[in-house]
Amino acid sequence: MKMLKPIPWLILAVLLILILYPIYQVLILSLLPNTEIVSYITEVENPANRFIPRYFIPRAFSLEQYRIAINDRFLRAYYVSVFYTITVTVLQFCIAFVMGFVFAKTRFKGRDIVFFLYLAAMVLPFHVTLVPLNQVLHSLNVLNTPWAIILPAVFSPLGVFLFRQFICQIPDEILEAATIDGAGLFRILKDIILPVIRNGVMVFLLLTITTQWAAIEPALAFIRTDDWRPVSLLLRELVSSNPSQTFAPGVLFMLPMIFVYVATARSKNWGMF
Repeated sequence: MKMLKPIPWLILAVLLILILYPIYQVLILSLLPNTEIVSYITEVENPANRFIPRYFIPRAFSLEQYRIAINDRFLRAYYVSVFYTITVTVLQFCIAFVMGFVFAKTRFKGRDIVFFLYLAAMVLPFHVTLVPLNQVLHSLNVLNTPWAIILPAVFSPLGVFLFRQFICQIPDEILEAATIDGAGLFRILKDIILPVIRNGVMVFLLLTITTQWAAIEPALAFIRTDDWRPVSLLLRELVSSNPSQTFAPGVLFMLPMIFVYVATARSKNWGMF
C-alpha cells in the first residue's frame, strides 16, 4: 500500500501543470518583443499550421508590450473594474449576509416559498433577464452609469444561498444563549455568526470577486461610453481588433485574481474576525 502513496501526488502534479501552463504561456508571450509577438500571431492564424507554436523559454525578453498596454484608456478601465468589484463585493456581502440570516434563523409565513423564488433567479441566464432588467434600469434613469452595473449585481442570489447554508449549520441554542446574555442582533451577527462561518465568507469573497472582475455582459449591455467600461470589456475588444496586444493586458488582468486566491487560501492566518 505504501507504493501507492506517490500516485495522488503525481496526479495533483499533472493537474497543477495543466492548470498553470496556460498562465505561464501568457506570461512568456507577454515578455516577447512586439515584432516577435506579431510573428507569433501570424503563425497561429495561418491555417496551414496544424500546431500552435509553444514558448517554454522566450527567445528575447522585452517590456515593450507592457509599455504599449499601460496607457490612459487601459488604466481608466482597470480603475473602473476595481471600483465595480470592491463596491459590488461590499454591498452584496452586507445584503446577502443579512438575508441569509433571515432565511436561516427567522420564522415567518411563506419563508421557504420566498427563498425558493429568490433562489430560482440563480438558474436564469443573463440573456433571459436582459430585457426586463434594461426596462427597470431605464425607468430608474441609471443606464450608462455605474449603478447599471452595481445595482443588479448586489442582489445576486448566490451569496444569499451560500450564507443561508452556512448559517443553518449553527445550532439555535447558541443564538438563544447569546440573546439571554443580552447580545443584540448586530453583536450576534458580528461576534458569533461571522467567526463560525469564516470559511463561507472566504468562499463568498472568492466567487463574488472573480465573477465581478471577469463580468462582460452587463457592461456590454448597459454601458455605452468608455468612461465606465471595465477592463474585461477592453480585453474583449483587443482580442477582436488587435490580438497581438492582448498578452500584457492579460497578465495585468490576472494579477488581482491571483492575489485574491492566495489571500483567501491563507485566510486562517489573518485573524480577521
